[in-house]
Amino acid sequence: MGDLPTPPESFIAPTGPLATFIKGHKPQSSTSKSLPTFYRNLEESLDVKRASENFYSTLPQDTTSVDFCSGDVMSMGRSAAHRDEFRAELSRHPNFALGTTSSRLMDGNYAYIMEAEAAIAKFHGAEAGLFQGSGFEANLAIWATIPRHGDVILWDSLVHASTHDGIRQSLAMDRVAFPHSDVDVFRETLRDILETRPLVRQGKRCVLVAVESIYSMDGDICPLQELVDAANEVFQGPELEGLVQFVVDEAHSVGFIGPEGKGLVCELGLEGEIAVVMHSFGKALGASGAIILGNKIIRDTVINFGRAVMFSTAPTFPFVAAVKSGYKVLATKNKDREHVHEMSTLFFSLLTSHPLWAKAKSTGILNVPLAENWENRVVNTHLLAILTRPKSFWWMYYHLLSASYRTFPVTYPVVPPGQSRLRVIIHAHNTEEQVRGFVDAIYAWVKEMMDIEEEGGVTKAAKEVYDWMKEECVDGFGIVRAKRKRDVDDV
Repeated sequence: MGDLPTPPESFIAPTGPLATFIKGHKPQSSTSKSLPTFYRNLEESLDVKRASENFYSTLPQDTTSVDFCSGDVMSMGRSAAHRDEFRAELSRHPNFALGTTSSRLMDGNYAYIMEAEAAIAKFHGAEAGLFQGSGFEANLAIWATIPRHGDVILWDSLVHASTHDGIRQSLAMDRVAFPHSDVDVFRETLRDILETRPLVRQGKRCVLVAVESIYSMDGDICPLQELVDAANEVFQGPELEGLVQFVVDEAHSVGFIGPEGKGLVCELGLEGEIAVVMHSFGKALGASGAIILGNKIIRDTVINFGRAVMFSTAPTFPFVAAVKSGYKVLATKNKDREHVHEMSTLFFSLLTSHPLWAKAKSTGILNVPLAENWENRVVNTHLLAILTRPKSFWWMYYHLLSASYRTFPVTYPVVPPGQSRLRVIIHAHNTEEQVRGFVDAIYAWVKEMMDIEEEGGVTKAAKEVYDWMKEECVDGFGIVRAKRKRDVDDV
């Protein structure tokens, strides 16, 4: 069968990720009554999440299904070349310290980390860089330290949760969202800000714009050039020049877009017009952490006002070496980048040319936002969302997992109620055969759903899950709604 998976007899392994996830939602109210008040109160709060089907667990790793889920876009996390380069980097510095023992503002700073930050900044066309523990921490640091009192923060409505959390910590209390990637509304909002904020109009305060290069839920690319052009159009003249500054989160584009995977800002040649860029290393780079890029003023601002920088132990040598070796290998990944582009294009071609596509789309059984006009896009990204009707969302997830294709279910509160979706990521290690098999599995589920609409019942994979859930005395995940229509046992 080549690269196609062999579905197991049952995809509900007792200690596997699906079983662990569902069993984690079993209410604990009966067992928590005997607990001390402190723990009982916590357990009651957790039961609220369990009842809402959004209880999170640390799940065992799934090594049996095809990966259309992880963030390992360029397959660097599993790359032998990356491991070899990492080992070589360690061997070039045999006396490296395992720990740093203190903050970078004390004696935790060291030459190697400074050299790595400077090299990465130069690679991306920036003046300076500052390592952070994660992309989340980097966004918190950016927005909690850089905006000043009286500044206006203007953000795309679909920016990362970490950006929202950072903005809430900001000194700038004037905060405005604009509809996702809507350049026209963005332009009009800037005009309104210029007219109604005297300090901005007088050139005493600025507008900071928060966007992402590739958005994490739908996988669409930011119209960054158009947004920059709109800002320059509205804020014309020497007295207004530079009053609109952009902060670009490149968490999902580094490694995938741009020359040598440098990201969208470099792809568009906007290095000189973007004030702050954040690159994270836990996805395409196959490492961990992140870096904030800008000029020296940006770096000094984050260091001086960022409490996490002040009071956190500095990143260790192995942490930095993994990132540095990742960048060295990243420069050799042009063929892998082309492959991901090709596999993404193949996915959309197979999806939209299938005989059932039009009916599946019109009836709401299948909704893939990026499938619209995919042929006209220069780049089809590695990240996409698959939606269906709310009542059958989990059925789609179960079916694909039963066929040994692993996606990631995204539900409320990460997305609004009724907008749950399967997030799909296409990787350099995914083969053409796997992509074809994945689309075939999607349409096998679509066909089953169409048959159910005529005959009633639930899908085969859903019934298997619900039978198991009854044995485990767990409810939810579509089982209640399914019972209302027709008892699962009668299917």
